[in-house]
Amino acid sequence: MKKIIAALFAAFMLFSLCACTAEKKTVLNISGTEINSEIFTYYLDRVLRRPSDYGLADSPENNDIKSAVIDECKKYLAANTQFRDAGLSLSSADKVEISESVNNFWIRFENHYKEIGVSKQTLTKIFTSQKYSDVLFTETYDKGTDNAAAEKEIKDYFYNNYISFRTVCAYFTADDGITPMTQIEKTGLISSFEGFVQSAGGSTDKFAEAVSSAGYSLSNSVLLKKGSDGYPDGFFEKVYAQADNTIQIIVYDECVFAVVKENLKEKGDSVYVNYRTSCITDLYSADSDRKTEEYIAAMTVEEKGGTINRLIKKMK
Repeated sequence: MKKIIAALFAAFMLFSLCACTAEKKTVLNISGTEINSEIFTYYLDRVLRRPSDYGLADSPENNDIKSAVIDECKKYLAANTQFRDAGLSLSSADKVEISESVNNFWIRFENHYKEIGVSKQTLTKIFTSQKYSDVLFTETYDKGTDNAAAEKEIKDYFYNNYISFRTVCAYFTADDGITPMTQIEKTGLISSFEGFVQSAGGSTDKFAEAVSSAGYSLSNSVLLKKGSDGYPDGFFEKVYAQADNTIQIIVYDECVFAVVKENLKEKGDSVYVNYRTSCITDLYSADSDRKTEEYIAAMTVEEKGGTINRLIKKMK
């Protein structure tokens, strides 16, 4: 009997320990809403991994880390509250997207989040809040295509910040791809590119044939956004200023380009439609961020116990 009682007591103690371990402690009270340790830990992990994304130094002080994480918790709460107050709801497609995103994320990072004490359930809450924010943004700033003035602003942004082109590029290196060319070889390569343009006589089809005969290939159509990586400094500006349906030689220290500028508008609205949402984000995200900062600035914050400081010391 004593052994049975001892076994039952041990089982009870184990259950109690697990229950205490699994309990999500309240670490913050933001304007009357409790934020538990898992929510805080999720954002703490993100801030610690990329502090520069949150305006912090590479090795930030603990108080700066705490402030940044609390701001993220405020934004999380703001999205939830504003979404509810706006009377909005997620569509079935939104819910499926959240579920699939969480599942894919958990497959990749399950071990990491289990190690720091963040459950899949908490990730679902985070991803749902992010979707709330996206839906709120769209509801606020996407006036629909029937609003002529708003649509013109978005289209103007697209055609002023994107270019379409095809190109041939050659680097000033020998056949091994490493040894730098001599100046004479560089000059010869540039001259050959200029020869392709002259022989084409303004015809892009003939230009493609000329470069192909010389062992080069004209790329597929490229859509490039202003400020994007992948091309040398000033490349976008040079091509943007180029007349449509013409060919231009652009020389850099390391390479030479022959660029066929395409008329983006002639491609039709289907290209614009694919990038319309991205353009809306570019145009209005600063205003959205400003409104969010104003909203969270009015929130009150109360720390609960010393859990936050312990979490920062543990994970830093």
